[in-house]
Amino acid sequence: MKHITIFGSSRCVKGDQEYIFAESLGNMLGKLGHNVATGGYQGTMEAVSKGASKHRVRVIGVTVPSLFSNMSKDSFEVKANEYINKEIKTESLSNRIHHLLENSKAIIVLPGKIGTLTELIVAWNTNYLYNISKDKEVIPIFLKKNYWIEIIDNMPEDMELSNNFLKYYENIEDLEKFIKKLD
Repeated sequence: MKHITIFGSSRCVKGDQEYIFAESLGNMLGKLGHNVATGGYQGTMEAVSKGASKHRVRVIGVTVPSLFSNMSKDSFEVKANEYINKEIKTESLSNRIHHLLENSKAIIVLPGKIGTLTELIVAWNTNYLYNISKDKEVIPIFLKKNYWIEIIDNMPEDMELSNNFLKYYENIEDLEKFIKKLD
């Protein structure tokens, strides 16, 4: 079953603009009938899950219990968020990213920290390899423009990171136009 993968920060909380945006994103994706997949914990992962869970779609959380279960109660990644309706437990962060990309028809990257940047780079590299081998479809990657453009534009050109796999969005309306073209 195909889904749209969303990467983003675990550090935002209810009421933050980032959380509100992510919840609106989940709501829009769910309303359009798209299953969603996130890392399954808190922050934007929870917000997207909350928005999508209002609709009859699969809300997947791909977690890493062996890595995060020993964290303190104050940590964001102690347990999966309450809005997911399917949890996939993985053994490592690399397995988590693999599961998130495996059946993805699109990737949306929200603002985040080093973990989100890592997920973006792995997704970008996966597309690069898919493009070379031609045996798999490239997965469109949508990036929040005002956050990611400066980071992406300042990557060294000799890294062979083709920007043709990336599209920038500025708001929910931009994303909705991209998402409606997927089907």
